[in-house]
Amino acid sequence: MKHVIVLAILLVLIGGCSRVQEEKPIISGTQELILNEQDLQLLGMSVGTDCQTDNAYSNIVDSSTGQYTFCNYTINSLKDTEVIIQLQRFADKEALEGSYQYDSSHLYSIEGIISEDVYGDKSRFRMNNKNDYMGELNEPGVYNYHLWICKGLYLIHVTSGGRNKEVGDYIPKIGQKILSKFE
Repeated sequence: MKHVIVLAILLVLIGGCSRVQEEKPIISGTQELILNEQDLQLLGMSVGTDCQTDNAYSNIVDSSTGQYTFCNYTINSLKDTEVIIQLQRFADKEALEGSYQYDSSHLYSIEGIISEDVYGDKSRFRMNNKNDYMGELNEPGVYNYHLWICKGLYLIHVTSGGRNKEVGDYIPKIGQKILSKFE
């Protein structure tokens, strides 16, 4: 009887220890968040210019050092539509929070907000509005969308410009594709 109990305990321990833990990728820099060729094909986009990365980026809000990557893309099916992705990694949560608040709200009116907290904590999705600072100078028929997402020490900013209002359907998909790299 003792042997059966000891054998049962050993089997439980061996079975529990042999479970394969699903590893989550660890993002160590903004360059790992850049859309790859497969991502671009899935989203129907192409590279406008090569991405540029600054590994010693100085945060405008508090001068902390982080990393900054800037990428320019086009949406293949929408003529004259650019998408710009800014990826920032900050030194700490305070630097991220200060930059997020400054970048995502200080020049914009509440009227342009499409959604908040839908794409993760502190996400904000908006379209340009005449009540934004200097919004009266917006050219009619030009649609500028912005999506900001905070994830860990990262701030993701996807923005667009162009005459196609449909670009607003692409911006959240691009943000979600970048977020999937954290999973």
